[in-house]
Amino acid sequence: MDNLTILGLLAGFITTSGLVPQVIKGYRSGSMDDVSLLMPLVLMAGMALWLAYGVLLGDLPIIFWNGVGVSLNAILIALKIRSDQKKKGAEPQIIR
Repeated sequence: MDNLTILGLLAGFITTSGLVPQVIKGYRSGSMDDVSLLMPLVLMAGMALWLAYGVLLGDLPIIFWNGVGVSLNAILIALKIRSDQKKKGAEPQIIR
């Protein structure tokens, strides 16, 4: 593995790890009142485009970390929707 790939993997790790505390807090507390739904939606869309870009380039750090980022944002969105539904007294719907 060359130094450029290592640099990309390290940068992706640091950037993507910023989402982890919010996912953990939301999961543990069950409350996502202070989280906007728009933020993870926009971030996930951007990361999905970066993921496609990385696939087209065949660039491992871009592919890996944006895949992780898209997944973490999807979790945040699900937690936010579940929290909002609980707050309104509605039962969360299971998508099949």
